[in-house]
Amino acid sequence: MTAGEIDHKTAPTLYVDGDVIAFVAASAVQKTYEDDFGYVWPFANIMEGQVAVDNMLFLLKRRLQSEVMWVYLSDPEANWRMHVEPTYKDNRKTSVRPMLLGRMKQYLRDRYKATHVPGLEADDCLGIAATEDPSAIVVGRDKDFLSFPGRYHKLKDMDGNGKPIITTTTLEQANRMHMIQALAGDRIDGYYGCPGIGPERAARIIDNPVILKPEEGVITRGKNKGQKTTKWVAEPTEDVWACIVSHYRKEGLDEGVALKNARMARILRHGDLADDGKIKLWEPPNALAGGQHVVQA
Repeated sequence: MTAGEIDHKTAPTLYVDGDVIAFVAASAVQKTYEDDFGYVWPFANIMEGQVAVDNMLFLLKRRLQSEVMWVYLSDPEANWRMHVEPTYKDNRKTSVRPMLLGRMKQYLRDRYKATHVPGLEADDCLGIAATEDPSAIVVGRDKDFLSFPGRYHKLKDMDGNGKPIITTTTLEQANRMHMIQALAGDRIDGYYGCPGIGPERAARIIDNPVILKPEEGVITRGKNKGQKTTKWVAEPTEDVWACIVSHYRKEGLDEGVALKNARMARILRHGDLADDGKIKLWEPPNALAGGQHVVQA
């Protein structure tokens, strides 16, 4: 096989985050013009944006040695996470987006047959695809891709030899990342996790889980002598979910808040979406019996 040829027996299927492709292309070709009166005007050429999309997808197929590529977009009308938390991504509504973003998404639909699944984000479509076909490669640039098992190429991430870097995430690593995000939340997406715990601290907690238990006591010295106090004592555990819940409780929040954050952080996997469009929400290990919780996508 000569350089540049594709081995048809081993060629992976690519699943591409079309939202990212459209955003990167639209941003790359947007320019500004300053007129003689001091006004600065943004402008962009549609054909330049289309060429940028074509180039990115062509290079992806060539560099990742693939012939088959599926492009997914987020459903523009509905999002299942808003059934879990109505304020999801509210903070993005006022953000400025590149002028051609909508046109580039439509170009992906027209030229590359890009599609969406009702109620799902592109991330969810890729998570389902990656866990259904472990040989596939998902392409995007979202850190959330590390929270489902599979192979992932971060767009334009190349090694020193100019070859694309492909990261393989195991089931254990993916579940760990999901628990980290359940504890830390994601302020960019509008769910905030446990107060005072960011991603780095969350990772340390998940890697060394403890259950925090309150112990009542009395202050024995100082100006507050005699007043009741609560001290939270850490006990080692192997139950990561109990660890997470105890940290929420220390901050005055119940398990329901912890569960909501865990569900928001969950990128869907194979089996999470039923044929009727209902989504099986994530449940903690050893959850009490009572039927699966579902939402309509």
